[in-house]
Amino acid sequence: MTGQRKIQQQYFTRDREGIFRTSEGFDTVAKSAGLDNGFIKSVLHPYCVYKAPQELLGRDETDSSLYPKTLTVFRADSGELVIGRSVYVQTDFTGQRSASFTHQFIVPGERQEPFVREPNRLLRIRDFRSGYDIRGGKSIPELDEVAFDPAGSAEEGDRLLAAQGIDSRLFQQLIYAVMSSAANKKKVYISLAADVADSAEQARLLLEIIYRCIPYAFRRQLGFTTFNSEPEAKQNIHIVFVEPGGLRLPDRRVEKDYVFDFAGQKWLNTELPGQNHALLDWIWAHHNDKRRLDELFDFCEQALQGEAGALSLAIPTYYQLGMLYEIEQGSEAQYDNNRAGVMNALLTYLDKESAERKPRLKELFIRLLRKDVSDGEAIPTADYMKSLIAYYDFAEEGEQALLVQCFMIFMNRLAGKSGEGIEKAAQLSDLLLGRVSLFGLVMKELHKQSAATAEQYVAYRLKQIQSAERLKEEIMFWLKQAEDVTLEPFFAREVTGKQEQLLQREARKRIETAVSLHDFYGELPSRSGRKQFGAVCRQWQLEVKLALLEELDLTQLSYEDVVALGFIADPLDEELFRHANKTRRQQLILTGILYCSLMLRPGEEEEAVDALQGLGPVELDNVQAALRRLLAGRIDPSRYSSILLAFYRPDSERGLYESNEYDYDGLLEFIAANSFEADKVHDFLLWSASDSRFVDERGVINPHYKAAVSKYFQVREPRAFKDKQVRQKLLETDNESFAALFQTIKLRQSGKLAQFIARNKRKLVRGGLIAAPFIVVLLVLLWNPLLTWIASFGPAPEIAVESLPETSTTMEIALKASVKGADKDVLNVKMYVNGQYVSNGAIDTKVQLHDGENIFEFKAVNRGGKSSEVVQKKVMYTVPLPTVTHGPIPETTKSASITVTANAKDPNDPSPTIYINDQAVGQGSISQTINLVPGDNPIEIKAGNKFGKMSETIKKTVKYDAGKK
Repeated sequence: MTGQRKIQQQYFTRDREGIFRTSEGFDTVAKSAGLDNGFIKSVLHPYCVYKAPQELLGRDETDSSLYPKTLTVFRADSGELVIGRSVYVQTDFTGQRSASFTHQFIVPGERQEPFVREPNRLLRIRDFRSGYDIRGGKSIPELDEVAFDPAGSAEEGDRLLAAQGIDSRLFQQLIYAVMSSAANKKKVYISLAADVADSAEQARLLLEIIYRCIPYAFRRQLGFTTFNSEPEAKQNIHIVFVEPGGLRLPDRRVEKDYVFDFAGQKWLNTELPGQNHALLDWIWAHHNDKRRLDELFDFCEQALQGEAGALSLAIPTYYQLGMLYEIEQGSEAQYDNNRAGVMNALLTYLDKESAERKPRLKELFIRLLRKDVSDGEAIPTADYMKSLIAYYDFAEEGEQALLVQCFMIFMNRLAGKSGEGIEKAAQLSDLLLGRVSLFGLVMKELHKQSAATAEQYVAYRLKQIQSAERLKEEIMFWLKQAEDVTLEPFFAREVTGKQEQLLQREARKRIETAVSLHDFYGELPSRSGRKQFGAVCRQWQLEVKLALLEELDLTQLSYEDVVALGFIADPLDEELFRHANKTRRQQLILTGILYCSLMLRPGEEEEAVDALQGLGPVELDNVQAALRRLLAGRIDPSRYSSILLAFYRPDSERGLYESNEYDYDGLLEFIAANSFEADKVHDFLLWSASDSRFVDERGVINPHYKAAVSKYFQVREPRAFKDKQVRQKLLETDNESFAALFQTIKLRQSGKLAQFIARNKRKLVRGGLIAAPFIVVLLVLLWNPLLTWIASFGPAPEIAVESLPETSTTMEIALKASVKGADKDVLNVKMYVNGQYVSNGAIDTKVQLHDGENIFEFKAVNRGGKSSEVVQKKVMYTVPLPTVTHGPIPETTKSASITVTANAKDPNDPSPTIYINDQAVGQGSISQTINLVPGDNPIEIKAGNKFGKMSETIKKTVKYDAGKK
C-alpha cells in the first residue's frame, strides 16, 4: 500500500462467490483497484467479523435495526488507517440464513493526519454501505475523501457522561487508561449501562469525547471497536466496548487489563497512580472546549517534533508539557515554585537540531529567563544554571549575549549575599568551566561591571588551592579561560600571596615547591604564547626566591635540597641579592658557598678555598658541618675534593698548600666512619698520593698527613696489612714516600717473628742456605702423614648440593654435589650418597627413582677424617600406569571366535604385558583369537609393567548368535 494516494474500499459479506473463492460463503465481494489482495487477506479479513449480541440471539430477535452497528478502527502494521463498520444482516442472498456485512475504508499513512486532528472524520462517517449486490461488479471506486457529519454538541456529550455516571474521577481514570493502553498494549474493556440496541451508538459518542481529550500521538496509535459480545483481545485494538452484561468479573482474560463496567458498576485496574494529575484536571475542566484542547495538543506536538516515539507515548511527558503550556498561558505561579525544574523540562525538548522548529518553547525559555533577571530576589540554583548553560550551546547570537549578561547578574547577585555569598556564586560559576569562550565572556563582563565580585571569585578559587601543582593549574586555567583577568594587578597579588602560603605550609618540600614554581614561571610566557605575561612571571619568580631565603636553614637541608638550590646559587642570583635584606643576603652567600663546595668541579678548588677563608668562624663551622652531614654516606673519588674542604683550616699567614691547613686526622676518621668498608679509606689514601695537598713538589708526603695515616692504621685497622689484598693494593702505589710509609706500617702490624726476621735478615739467610738440604729430605719422608695430621686439625669440609625437584616426572634423575672452596686438597675429600662412596671432590651421577618418596643423604669426609654435615634431599616420584589400546571388537557376531588386537605402552617399560580376561597373552603388541560361547561373552583387556602397575581395564561384551549364519 505504500505510495497509494487515494482512499481504498472493501466490502465483505456472505454471497454466492467472492474475489477469493468461487463457491458460496463469507469473502471480500468487492474492492478498490489499488487494494492489494495479500493485504486484504492478511490484514482486513480478520476484522471482518460481526458477533451479534447474546441478548438478541437468546430471544431470536428478527428486527435487524435492533442489532448494533459495530465501528472498528485500527492502524495496520504497514501504516494504513483502517476504518470499518460491520452490520447484522437478517437474511443473506439465499434468504435462508442470517449474515453480516462489513464496509472498510483504507486510508494511506500520509493522509491520516486530518482523521487524527478531527475525530468526527473517524466517528461520524456517513458513507458506510450496509449491503451490496454482487451483480454490480467486484470493483468499487477509490476515493479522494470520505464524507462525514459535524461533531456532536457539548450538551449531547454531557448527557452521555451523566447517564453513565462518569464524574471527573471516572473520566480521568478512563483518559489515563486509554493513553496507557496505547503505550503498554494493555486493553481497555468498557461495558456501558445502555440498551444493547443503543450501546454501539453511545460507545461512538463516548469515543468522540475521549479522542477529543487525548494528545495526537495517542490518537495515531489507538484502535477500537464499538461493540463486541465478549471481552476479546485482538491485535491493534486497544479499546473494546463489550455488550452490557458481557463483563463477568472475576475473569482471567481481563485480570491484567483496564475494565470499566458501567453496567455492572465494577472497575478493575483503574485507579490513578500518585497524587498529582494536574493535566487530567485541566482536560476535565476543558473536555467540551475543542479549541483549548487543540491548543494544548498543538503545543505538545511542537515540543515533541523529532523526539523518540517512546517519549511521545509516555504519560509523564504530557504531564510535564501540560505544566509548560499552562505557564506559557500565564500561570507563572507554577514556575515560581520550581524554576529549575521548569527550565530543565523545557530543555528536555530543545536541542541544537530541533530548536528552530520549536519557537514556542524557545520564546517561553527566554521569557522566563528575563523574568528571573528582573526579579532581584530570584536566586539561581545549580540545576537552574545548568539549564542556561545547555541552552547557550544552541542559542542565537542575541540570546547568547543575553545569557552572558544573566550569568554575570546572577553571580553578582549571589556574591552580594551575606555569609556564603561568594562561595555560592563560585559554585555556580564553576558550572561554566569547560565552555572556555562562555566563561571568559562572563568573567570579562563581570570584571567590567563588578570588579569586586570578580576579584572575590579569583580569591575564593585560590583559597582552595593546597599544592604548587594546583596553583600552576589554576594559573593556566585563567590564561586559557579568561586571559584579561590574569593581566590585572589584583591577580598577581593573589598568586603571590598563595605561593608564599604554600612555601610556609610545605616545610618538608619547601625547596621542591619553590623550584617547581620558579621553573614554571620561567617557561610560562613562551609556553602560553603570551610574552606580555613575562614581567608578571619574573616578579613571581623573585617573590618565590625571597620567600625561600626567609626560611632557609643550612642545618636542615638535605643533599637533594642543596642540589636543587642551584637556581639561586650557581651563579649567585644578583637580582635576588639586590632585593634581599641583610639577613637574607648572608643566607644567600652561605647557601652559594655550600652549593659550590658540594658540587665542586675540577679547577674550582682554589676559588672554593678563597670563599671559605672569607667566612667568620661561626659561618665556617656551619658550612663545614653542613658539608660533612651531606657528604656522609657519599664517599667516592668524585667528592674527595669536596670532602677535603669540610676539613680545611684557613690561616691567612700561610699559602694555599702549606703543611697544616687541613685536619687530616678528622678527615680520615670521617671517611672511615662513613664508609661501609675499609676499601674506601684505602682508595682515598692512594688518591691522595698524587694530590699536591698531601705531598710536596718532590712527592714527599706531608708530615702531618703521614702522622695521621700512621695513627689511622694503629687505631682503626691494626691488622690491615695481614690481609694479602690490602697489602698488594697499598704497597703497589707509585709514590715511593707513601710506599715506604705503608711498608713501615706493615712491619709494625706483623708478628714478633716477622719483626725478628726483618732485624736479622742477613744472618738468617746464611743459616738457611746450610740447612736447606736437610729440610728437603725430611719433608719428602713426612709429607703425606704430615698432610693427614694437619687436616685433622682443620675444619670439616662443606658441601653444596644442587637443588632437586620436589616431584619428578621422569624415573631417572641426576645427582650433583661438590665441596665448597677451591683448594687442591678438595680432590682428597670423599663424597658419599646414602652411605655409599661415589667419588672424590664432586658428585655427578644419575640414579633410578622408585615409586613413592626417594631420600638422598649427601656427605663428604676429608683426609683428616672430618665429616661434613649431612645434606638431605627428598624427591617424590609416581610410576606412571601403562596404557593399552585395542582394535575393533564387534558387539554382535555369528562367528564362534573373534581376533582381538591390542597394543600396550609404558614410558619406563618397553614391553608391558597384555592381559585378556586376567590371562597374560603377550608383551607390547598382541593378536589373540578368543573362542566364544552362545550369548554374551565379556572381554577385559589390560596391561601391566615390570613395576607392578596396571592400566585401566577396558571392558567389552561380544554377543555370539549361534543361530544360522
